Amino acid sequence: MQKQLFTELLYFLLIISDAMNILFVTGHPAQVHNFRLVREELIKKGHQVYWLTTNKDICVQLLNTYGIPHQVLKKPQKTFSSRSKTLLVNTFFVLKFLCKHKINIAITRTDPYTSVAAFLLRKKHIILDDTEHAAKMSRPFAVLSSAIILPRCYTELLRKDQLYFAGNIELFYLHKKRFTPSEPYSLLGIQPNEKYAIVRFVKWDAYHDKGLAGGFSTENKIELAQRLSQHVKVFITSEDKIPEALEPYQIHIPIERMHDVLAGASLFIGESATMASESVVLGTPAVYIDEVGRGYTDEECENGLLYMFRPNEQLASIDKAVQVVSSAFNRIEFDVHYQDFISQKIDPTAFLTWFIENYPESKHIMIKNPDYQYTFK
Repeated sequence: MQKQLFTELLYFLLIISDAMNILFVTGHPAQVHNFRLVREELIKKGHQVYWLTTNKDICVQLLNTYGIPHQVLKKPQKTFSSRSKTLLVNTFFVLKFLCKHKINIAITRTDPYTSVAAFLLRKKHIILDDTEHAAKMSRPFAVLSSAIILPRCYTELLRKDQLYFAGNIELFYLHKKRFTPSEPYSLLGIQPNEKYAIVRFVKWDAYHDKGLAGGFSTENKIELAQRLSQHVKVFITSEDKIPEALEPYQIHIPIERMHDVLAGASLFIGESATMASESVVLGTPAVYIDEVGRGYTDEECENGLLYMFRPNEQLASIDKAVQVVSSAFNRIEFDVHYQDFISQKIDPTAFLTWFIENYPESKHIMIKNPDYQYTFK
């Protein structure tokens, strides 16, 4: 008995001695999902994990829903002076936070505040990125960081030693090892196995949307809902206020249940790259409208899982959506493409957990042998 107690105590002391203070910083709801399971894994392994966030859309609501303690950074207004002031205020706040909590390593998506603060303090800082058309803004901060990790389908060069993983951001929380969908029908108030489509409209105010033309016109939003509703039940989720004519289609569910709903849908169509990719990862056909693509949506398109249209092709995208929910769509062929696509991906949560715990050795391993990541299938 004494020997067993001694062994357990020794093990505990070893864990404590290796424990780190780790910081996650998020600026978009999708980033909360991106890191929340990695956080759980790190806590299980004995690390102290902190979280900072900006109050973008439903970020704070999601963090509260998942019971993640956090502090909120200042959110800039749209003026140049406000953005400049916020950059200084938030950078100083993060700098003090890194010192106060003796942070060993910070993990973010592209985040100017943490990049500058960590660089000034010579703190380890890992960046994840997946949005090529924001590369002009990402590149300076990528250079400041200790390491940057990108999906293999990413097409921009941010720095010479950038690392790639076989997957995308959505797999961090929707990989089959991390997520099992619950039935969505009672949640939506429809009959079991009744077909439905999810429609998503965005606000077009994110930094990576700057200069883009936008998505569906009001007229075509109504056209989309009316044509789809001839074949399936339609549910709309929107960042912005929707036209009065579309209010009967608006979805009303707890925010944390959206992935259950996407998994059971016959179709996703919308302006959100994240939700389009989430749908694909869950095995749901997606129609995506945007002025520019991303490496991960292009990859999904090439694999026959996502159908992409430009803003001047709105009517064509509606036609495609109708085809997907009608008998003209070959769902068996889609499922074959999906199984082939998903079988090539790793579990990014397990991979990033390992990468953080073993940094900087993990970076050297990935540079020397990128296929080591397949340990985390």
